[in-house]
Amino acid sequence: MKNNDRLCIYPKEAAVILGRTEKHTYKIFQSIRDCYGLKANQYVSIRIFADYTGLPEEEIRRLLL
Repeated sequence: MKNNDRLCIYPKEAAVILGRTEKHTYKIFQSIRDCYGLKANQYVSIRIFADYTGLPEEEIRRLLL
């Protein structure tokens, strides 16, 4: 599997992309889970993260390389 075929994003990576602290992105991820009805142990997909933040999915995937 190539790196650009990834399905999920982690708070630490989101912190770099958003320019926020890791602690703040944990709060964002909790809001995403609440909004999309995900359980605490479920991963947040790149697609859901992009939809929630309004950022282009392709740009997020490019930054994760």
